[in-house]
Amino acid sequence: MGLTREKTERLECYRVDPAYSELERLVIRYAEELTTKLDVDEELHEALSKHLSDQELVELCVTVATANLTNRITHALKLDLEH
Repeated sequence: MGLTREKTERLECYRVDPAYSELERLVIRYAEELTTKLDVDEELHEALSKHLSDQELVELCVTVATANLTNRITHALKLDLEH
């Protein structure tokens, strides 16, 4: 959501690709950290706080956590949602 098809296809380069805004880089990094470490560095949280309200931070966290939950359930149950 919010990324163009072109940016989505180049996602692996988001850290250095000038097409991504600072906020986009922070949000993607947040999603990565929350997904892989189950936590977010304080420095990242502070950086995001400069761009997002408290409510927006909560919504971001809930969105990432919900996507992770849905992906894990779908994978565990071997569901094919494409059809």
